[in-house]
Amino acid sequence: MRLGALMRRSLKFVAATALGVAALAPAALAQDMTTATVGGTTVWIGGGVQFLSLPDIKFTEQNGHKQTNSQSDWLNFGGAAGGGIETALGMWGGSRVTGSVKGFWANVETDDHKRCNGSCAFFDPNSGRAFMSGTLNTKTDRQADYWGTQAELKFGSAEPVDVKPNFYRNDYFIIGADVRGIDQNNTLRNSTDTAFSYKESLDTTYYGGYIGLGGEYSFGFIPILGSSVKGVGGLYDRLGLRTFISGRAGLYQANTEYDGRFASGSFGSQLSKSNDDLAFIGTVSLETRKQIGQRTSVSLWTDYEYISSVPKMQYADDNGRPTRFNDEGVFASRTMLRLNIGLGSSQLYDEPLK
Repeated sequence: MRLGALMRRSLKFVAATALGVAALAPAALAQDMTTATVGGTTVWIGGGVQFLSLPDIKFTEQNGHKQTNSQSDWLNFGGAAGGGIETALGMWGGSRVTGSVKGFWANVETDDHKRCNGSCAFFDPNSGRAFMSGTLNTKTDRQADYWGTQAELKFGSAEPVDVKPNFYRNDYFIIGADVRGIDQNNTLRNSTDTAFSYKESLDTTYYGGYIGLGGEYSFGFIPILGSSVKGVGGLYDRLGLRTFISGRAGLYQANTEYDGRFASGSFGSQLSKSNDDLAFIGTVSLETRKQIGQRTSVSLWTDYEYISSVPKMQYADDNGRPTRFNDEGVFASRTMLRLNIGLGSSQLYDEPLK
């Protein structure tokens, strides 16, 4: 079993276990880091959209120059889903602590066409053997699974700063462990002149940890929205909305497995390689949350991510260089609409700020 497939199954197991623990947890006042209540548990599920800009694929050549068969594009997107559980762990010294387990999965699929007329070529990735063709019309199909699971602790102050209607904030420090992966399945085919097919799997798993800072902030201190309206908080406060901002930064070991299969006419070959690298992953998260019942709320959550090392293959070429690993930094963004459910019979949040 490939490592990426194993990790995806592990993620499903963690999510199922988390929901099972949540279902068996004793009834308690369900709160999050904003409410300074010890002993609460909250579960959430959500779905939305993932944007993922992967490195270019450059396989064919024209006039001795590599063509871009699949181009990196910020607008490449697909569906995303996630879930998690967070529970209060009580006071640790002077800090109020919560622990959480969460995960996500997303799939992005793209297809591209690239034509070549005259002086066209492609190379067997294993032997470097050259194949010439008068014309090429190469279709590239790319499918990428992006997934991850995290376990983290938040350390908040004993009581939030709450000076209504002008200002409200609750800061916390974050530390966490993270396993995530980008599993690519890429297929290139040409049926004109000299036909060929090439299929590769390029699976990267990231193991690491991160630290961060976050908090909840009201907009009551903004004059136009808040204190200019005498006696009430800002617009977000009056609508009962809670705003969360957090940033995380971590270092990861990136383990990559590559397997490529090439065929043209009666010729066929296979090549497998592996590579280890160090990667930085930074994330900024924004959330706006609205209570819709005593124990339920909905939120719009967006993660903006930068991954410093995402592998790509440099294929054999007419300079005699073999197929080898390379990498580049990519950006990703994931937006989900989440349903948050507090366990127990009490209200999920305190009354909105007024």
